[in-house]
Amino acid sequence: MSELVEIKKCICGHCEKQCGILVHVKGDTIVKTEGNREHPLSKGYQCERQRMAIEWLNHPDQLMYPLKRVGERGEGRWQRVTWDDAMGEIGQKLIKIRERYGAEALLMNEGTTRGNDHWLHHRFRNLFGSPNLIGSGSVCAMNQNAMSFALVGDPVWGYASDLENTNCAILWGSNPPVSWQRWWVEIIKSKQKRAMKLIVIDPRCSKAAERADLWLQLRPATDGALALGMLNVVINEGLYDKEFVKKWTIGFEKLKERVQEYPVEKVAQITRVSPEKIIQAARMFATARPACICYGVATDQIGRNGTVLEHTRVCLRAITGNIDVPGGEPILRPGEKMQNGGVFVTESELALFDKLPPEQRKKQLGYDVKNINRLLSIRSHEITSGPIEKAYGVAAPSSFRFNSPTSMAWPAIIEGKPYPIKALLCYASNMLAWVGPTQKVYEAFKSPNLELFVVTDFFMQPTAMLADYFLPGASWMERFTCINYLDFGSLVIGGDRAIPPRGERKDLYEFFRELGHATGQGEYWPWRTLEEVSEYRLKPMGITFRELIDKMVIFPPSMVPEFKWKKYEEVGFATRSGKVELYSSVLEDLGCDPLPYYEEAGEGPVSTPEVAKEYPLILCAGGNHMPFYHSEWMQSGLGSRKKHPDPVMTIHPETAQNLGINEGDWAYIETRRGRIKQKAVFDPTILSDVILVQAGWWYPEKPSKEPSLGGVWESNANVLVLDDLDACDRLSGGFQIRGLLCKVYKA
Repeated sequence: MSELVEIKKCICGHCEKQCGILVHVKGDTIVKTEGNREHPLSKGYQCERQRMAIEWLNHPDQLMYPLKRVGERGEGRWQRVTWDDAMGEIGQKLIKIRERYGAEALLMNEGTTRGNDHWLHHRFRNLFGSPNLIGSGSVCAMNQNAMSFALVGDPVWGYASDLENTNCAILWGSNPPVSWQRWWVEIIKSKQKRAMKLIVIDPRCSKAAERADLWLQLRPATDGALALGMLNVVINEGLYDKEFVKKWTIGFEKLKERVQEYPVEKVAQITRVSPEKIIQAARMFATARPACICYGVATDQIGRNGTVLEHTRVCLRAITGNIDVPGGEPILRPGEKMQNGGVFVTESELALFDKLPPEQRKKQLGYDVKNINRLLSIRSHEITSGPIEKAYGVAAPSSFRFNSPTSMAWPAIIEGKPYPIKALLCYASNMLAWVGPTQKVYEAFKSPNLELFVVTDFFMQPTAMLADYFLPGASWMERFTCINYLDFGSLVIGGDRAIPPRGERKDLYEFFRELGHATGQGEYWPWRTLEEVSEYRLKPMGITFRELIDKMVIFPPSMVPEFKWKKYEEVGFATRSGKVELYSSVLEDLGCDPLPYYEEAGEGPVSTPEVAKEYPLILCAGGNHMPFYHSEWMQSGLGSRKKHPDPVMTIHPETAQNLGINEGDWAYIETRRGRIKQKAVFDPTILSDVILVQAGWWYPEKPSKEPSLGGVWESNANVLVLDDLDACDRLSGGFQIRGLLCKVYKA
């Protein structure tokens, strides 16, 4: 008798969007995946990655067993070990490092969220006593989120824009037809249903820009000036919501004075966008209400101006009255009581931030360093926590609110400055392909001063090739899900496990629980499995984990039967003043400019004209193509590599012709930091002095030992980027990926 096919309600973890997927299982074999049309958030959507999930899971390069390095780092010599032996050895080494150098000698690295990830490493790290965490968030969303909390006390940074009800949406540094296809479907529906206006800001005519009502083609890394120019128009023409500004903001007059420094004519010269288009965009956004500015990652990667740009955008949202209104940016507060009066146990509660001693918090890399990382420091979190906790009634979200600058990590490892980092734990992250410059990262990984280097992931990737231990993780198809989107809101999402973990793979909860037990934290990890933790988190709500999986999503009373808007009218905003702080008291306390401003990028045609003489082209090194996700999906044989077998550089055809480059030719891209090569693809819409290179590229089919390390030196855009402290984001520590200077020539 053949086995029956069972359909499991799962949550995809191939990116942070967390779509509902139906996985058809026969025994322990997945036979089919499809979008879950009943899922209230994703509504049946299924992207290319989800459609390739089975071939991804069945790829022969998937890691199944724990490995321990037996040669020198980079020699590619490994031996299989048991989990007990690996965790026992790692735990003992961590304890000895803490005894000799202090708990701050441990540095942890996280990749982009995959679901139940963040509170786990925070809990372990806080109990261990280390304040040091680096992650992709400093160049991907975390900086915008932190600015939103500082000014508003809530996450209103465009990640949850109410596209169904908006009359105007701005896509700023975002191309959702490629990067966020589920979002793009909503945008197209809104354009058809409501004749929604779409403004796209991008140096090239992207797929999104092709459908835009207005496309602003700006010089890369000048976004901050453009935003201030738009704000100038909105304020000087009186297009703002006067009632909201008077009642619910502070600092408007000071903001009005500041934007006089950015008249449209001046901004046009900086950005290359015509004065007419700047004025048109400002008027369209301000008068089409409700309107929203959608999240985009590109602006997180421009160095100095990334986070201060978000200050201006929050001001634009606020003074036009587009915060917590239908069609604007909703406030999604965690800790809300459900229908039965119970509250879902948040990530912040599980993270145990209170267990990190005050004296250890001050040792965070970048805690109080002038002009670097101010808004992503633990100090910033401490300043903003009180008002947030008062408004929420629960612990202030911490799992997505502080980070250390990557540029400070490498000197700490290599030189022991400001103190030695001796251990590095890395999960779901390929640092050699997302942090830069790659040369510095490599030097740190190879340093004898780094006594312990542990990686957990699915495949052997370049970062793992230099590790001491490589431990196999369980994919979303092999683990359960119980989340509330990093405490961004009170809705709770649940997903089943399709199959048990293959081989000896373990989910992240098991990884950190075992590591916690190995370092003396056993009493703080009482739950044996992720299922037990989920039951604990749901118990106050009076439901079981299985009931959550069946329901898929549980909404709080403020969201059903209809979403409750303008919550600030009852409790105010979660800031010290109870209002939106256009003039930020948080930034003032941190020693930063409390108003938005603009300065040229650390490297660029205006700020470093002497460099531009040798490197005349403007480089954006953060591009990618669906279904790649950062440096993932590169394995030979996957549909992603069949669709995109080679890395590509986008260049204007006339520029290429002047350089003797034909379409399809391999070309070198060189900056002061290094050189890579990619294939040329022509785009007549891109600015003639701008090139876009594909990010995260490496070659899994190439040798995993040195000097190749999976071909990470050949086409990896992070070889080219800039992380000098003076060029980094003043508020987040994010390094410069876009707006750099380069030269291009035929390979």
